[in-house]
Amino acid sequence: MGGSQSSAEVGGFRVFKVTSGSPAWEAGLEVFFDFIVEINGVAVDSDQLTFFQKIKASENVSMKMVVFNVRTHATRDVSITPKRWGGVGLLGAVVRYDSLDNVDNQGIRVVEIFPQSPAQEAGLIAFKDYLLGTAEVMFRDMDELCEIVNLSLGQQIQLYVYSSDTEMIREVTITPRHGWGGEGCIGADIRTGMLHRIPAPRQPFRFSPKVVPVAVPQVKASPPRPWPPVRPTSETEDQEMLPQTL
Repeated sequence: MGGSQSSAEVGGFRVFKVTSGSPAWEAGLEVFFDFIVEINGVAVDSDQLTFFQKIKASENVSMKMVVFNVRTHATRDVSITPKRWGGVGLLGAVVRYDSLDNVDNQGIRVVEIFPQSPAQEAGLIAFKDYLLGTAEVMFRDMDELCEIVNLSLGQQIQLYVYSSDTEMIREVTITPRHGWGGEGCIGADIRTGMLHRIPAPRQPFRFSPKVVPVAVPQVKASPPRPWPPVRPTSETEDQEMLPQTL
């Protein structure tokens, strides 16, 4: 890799959103799980201005990114050409620098859906769905999810949801509200903790360009290779969390 970082400092530019038809979409970047950790042989740091200057300097020129996927715990080489493609930005993606610390604990598992609830209306599936975040924030813990939900009472919000059944991410529209006839404002029991982590993939990684399936583009990618390990979580981070109704 193009730089030395301690395990406590390892991070990259996390993909928060990918627009259909964009260079990032064509390259198969995956929302939530993908971190851009290297550009043209140089490791990235937290300087957002430097990152975007590198993208701008490569307009209409193919560049190589090294992308670490926190679901597969492997890196891959991705060829991408920043360009004016008819949408916002040269990549068509929302990225922000984020630490790789404690990524194994991210994602909030849905364990029960109450009948006639906003969660049921949104199509959430108990024991298979994990709430990941929005285009603005990825949920690191229950508090962040609760904050977003409480700020959005009576309003539609778009959530990224990972299915352990299909092993794909989809966008779900949900309207948190009270008065739907049951407990909580979305009507679901949710949990975090070691027993409710996103499971390891069963299928070989697919470079899918869409949040919701299924066309797989042809992209240049090297075989997955190891990446420096994330700092081990503490015992308190691994403890089972009590269910919470939201």
